[in-house]
Amino acid sequence: MHARITIAIAWLALFAALAAFVIGHLGPHSLSWMRNQVSTYAAQAPNGDWITAAMLLTALCLLCLGISISSRRALGADPLNQIVSMMLGVAASGLLLLACFKETAINMDQLRKMGFAAIRQQSFHDAGLLLFFYSSTAVLAISGVIVALRGPGWGRRMSAAIVALTGPIAYLALASSWPKYFGFVDINAGIKQRGAFLSLWIGALLLLTLVTKKDPSS
Repeated sequence: MHARITIAIAWLALFAALAAFVIGHLGPHSLSWMRNQVSTYAAQAPNGDWITAAMLLTALCLLCLGISISSRRALGADPLNQIVSMMLGVAASGLLLLACFKETAINMDQLRKMGFAAIRQQSFHDAGLLLFFYSSTAVLAISGVIVALRGPGWGRRMSAAIVALTGPIAYLALASSWPKYFGFVDINAGIKQRGAFLSLWIGALLLLTLVTKKDPSS
């Protein structure tokens, strides 16, 4: 019963986070989702609190997912279960930092003109983003590879292989210059970040599906 409740909370939080994320982009403002990063929306958009809510809901989903993986031995080995659960906890901690320490400047030129308090807040914010992003990409790649190699059935292995790919795809979406091949010039920071986050969301969705099916009582 407790396992089912944990999984149910994870599913609810995952889709509620997506809904809050979309609502956070609505409302009258001069920001552009292709140019401005998500953190800028959270700090400046009229519905920015919804972006913060999306961060908190995603953190809740990651925590429940980590608990479920550890308690169900979803990856087939206790050490690997614990490592993946801890990495999900690190990703959730990064999101909590993002929610608590909002962006103070959109670039270094603005940050140089601000005082120590703003610089410190931005430093915590950036640290939270790094913790969340790199932990999430790593945990999807690792858990996907483990299930793909050990999982029963070709359907489960194929789904796990897709999970493993969502981590590197998210990294490439953020680090590469792919928007220019679609005609986007000098406005790609926002669209790159959202492309990376979409890949992470899909990976979390598929991984949660695999963990849910692991439950013998489901």
